[in-house]
Amino acid sequence: MATSRRSTSIRKSKVPVSCYLCKGPDVKWKCDDCDAHMCNSCKVTVHQGLPSTQDNDVVSKQDISKASTGTNEVTSVVIASVCNSYTTTLPAVHTLLCSNDDMIYFHYNTITSDNYQFVKGKLLKSSIKILQTFEKQIFDFTIMKNGEILLKEFGGNIIQLVSLSGEFKTVLDSSPMRPLAIHVNKDNEVIVGMREQGPPFPVQDFSVRQVILFGSDYQRKVTLEFDKEGNKLFSYANRIRTDSRNVVYVIDRFDNANHGRIVAVDINGRLKFTYDGPKGLGTFQPEGITITPSDNIVVADYNNKALHVINSKGDLLGLQFIFKDLRIHSPLGLCFDSKGYLLIGCGIGENENYGKIHVVKMTESLM
Repeated sequence: MATSRRSTSIRKSKVPVSCYLCKGPDVKWKCDDCDAHMCNSCKVTVHQGLPSTQDNDVVSKQDISKASTGTNEVTSVVIASVCNSYTTTLPAVHTLLCSNDDMIYFHYNTITSDNYQFVKGKLLKSSIKILQTFEKQIFDFTIMKNGEILLKEFGGNIIQLVSLSGEFKTVLDSSPMRPLAIHVNKDNEVIVGMREQGPPFPVQDFSVRQVILFGSDYQRKVTLEFDKEGNKLFSYANRIRTDSRNVVYVIDRFDNANHGRIVAVDINGRLKFTYDGPKGLGTFQPEGITITPSDNIVVADYNNKALHVINSKGDLLGLQFIFKDLRIHSPLGLCFDSKGYLLIGCGIGENENYGKIHVVKMTESLM
């Protein structure tokens, strides 16, 4: 069963391990989902033939041995260098995305200010070239493979598609449910967080909190709501991202103060892990999330002014307090560009009037 991960711990077994299925001694593999060691024959003839294990994580004994000889200390370095910084015309950059053609999309989402805006632009050497803006109070948005934009405004139950020419079209009406975070995975499927109408918090027993996968035709395919024990998987899906295997990673909020955690769940509804920061850290406040090419997860922690890097099992690989080390203020949105640089959207810093976008190079071992 998946559990909450607060720190990395590696232990060496002192007991000889046998195959879980045939009890033989020639163990070559371990299934992380079943927590079972297997010989090569049982892996091929038994484990792979079960429909329920098709998407399980199976690792070789050699890889397990490599991990067990490593250190259980977490590196404190996430950013290798800061390459550039840009000042925007917005008070903060809440969500930040890059397309394959290196277009950049960002917005400031608020219902308490008149200075809300969605921006499409291009990062030049010394400035951001603005190509398109929308004066809309956007809660979240995502980019389709063809460059069109899906967005969800504050309030209401609809998701709109914005064409390349800037025309708006409603593609999904989730009434009576209210959509939250939206994301498009590598297969161009649309994933949407949902909740019932009414106040978002506190979450009650009767509250309906879901993450739903829709096909590219916007027809519902999968609904994620409960774990195997019947407990709610989510409280409030604020941001959603997926990795190369379409595992879903959700910034899940607990309250109006934006305290939360990361929930990882596969497309079959199996809870992989939850993560709420290492032991002893201040209150975890995840705001931005993105996935590295090697399927590590980078999280912007607003309260601790830090970046967390965790692997696909929920283990903490890197933690850096970026304000203290690099004077990067108020981290919010995160994304990677096509060259592998991490972009960090931020709020207003000391003696500043506008949010910034920092372009940084991550430590190679975490990429």
